[in-house]
Amino acid sequence: MADAFNPKFAKPSVLTKIGPKWLFRLLKPYTEWLASTGIVLRSERDLDLDMLDRLSLAIMAGTNLPEGLPELIALIDDMSSDALHDRLFECAKKAKLDVDPNDPGVDLAVRLYLKAPKVLEELRVEVASLRPRRVSRYLAMTDTIPKPPRDIKRRCTAMEAALKKDFIKRNRGGGTRVHPFLEQRGFRLMIRRGDTLRSQAVIDDDEETRRLILRPELYDVVRYDTRHGDLLVNARAQADVRSYCRFIGRHIFANDFMFDGIDPPPRYTLEPIRSEGQAILTRGEFDAIEEVRLDTLELEHPALDHGGIRVGPPDVFALLSLVGGRIDPSAILTRARFVFKIDGEKRGRPVVIIPPITAIYEHDDIGDVIDLFLERRGILLPRSESMRAAPESLFAMS
Repeated sequence: MADAFNPKFAKPSVLTKIGPKWLFRLLKPYTEWLASTGIVLRSERDLDLDMLDRLSLAIMAGTNLPEGLPELIALIDDMSSDALHDRLFECAKKAKLDVDPNDPGVDLAVRLYLKAPKVLEELRVEVASLRPRRVSRYLAMTDTIPKPPRDIKRRCTAMEAALKKDFIKRNRGGGTRVHPFLEQRGFRLMIRRGDTLRSQAVIDDDEETRRLILRPELYDVVRYDTRHGDLLVNARAQADVRSYCRFIGRHIFANDFMFDGIDPPPRYTLEPIRSEGQAILTRGEFDAIEEVRLDTLELEHPALDHGGIRVGPPDVFALLSLVGGRIDPSAILTRARFVFKIDGEKRGRPVVIIPPITAIYEHDDIGDVIDLFLERRGILLPRSESMRAAPESLFAMS
């Protein structure tokens, strides 16, 4: 499901972590507003702890804030996490900033914003596209896996124009943007669009209630995986999925029917859980994976009028051992939640599989390792098997 791309609640405490030189430059455009709150900012020496405390309180109050300031603080806070330090350093070097690998991430984020704000915004968009999302796989309906063209950015410009017309026609408004990111195996698109119009009651500065008509901003994520020939789509509505399948097929692969957004062939199965049992959880050749656990399993049983049954958490096979250790052959496995413990990570990574085409997980480098694990264990179906299950339709014959 697509998420609104709104800044999280701004934490002014991040201001205390920024070096005085860079913080002064960051706040300089807001000196007039600062003066209106009784805060004088003439040089770096004014940035003492007392001043930062008063500034934090003014921001937390949320009254008459200058446009963009809360979003700016949220951006710096988001992008200064330890996990992004290497990417920030890499982007800063490309922007020709004199930086050191030991520079604090928050200073790198501020300096990158001051020198190349669009680069920092694009990095935020890129990072947002890797978060856990409900993603559906649409197989390329061709005998061989199609390779993406070299001029993908130019083609995305044409696709952006087509999507904009489509969204306006379907009452999604204008403002559609397509941000392409090249990957080692394929590409990733972050697509900005407007949601349907909404009406909401708000209280203005005069404490009067009025109606606000708004169109929320949403971001959808689409990836193309050249190893499997799959288009991985995260979108709220099926109509949007069909648009992405059609326009990506048309403008990037020159084939409107490359991806079937209506009746796609299956890409996931949970049958190995039934046939192989606990053996599917062995980490085998995957050194990056410390442990895999089947946390929950949902199924439907014909004897219960196809009512839903949920086994777990915390360990499905441990619970099944208490009732004979087997899954009824007539039961339909509908959803499974695995937890992957990755070497060097404290938390477990949840991976939810919902046949026939949907999964929820993080799409970073470790996500590729998890994909390969699922493929080797037969949960991600081989391309040839999915093609055999494709419907006899115009798409299957393209």
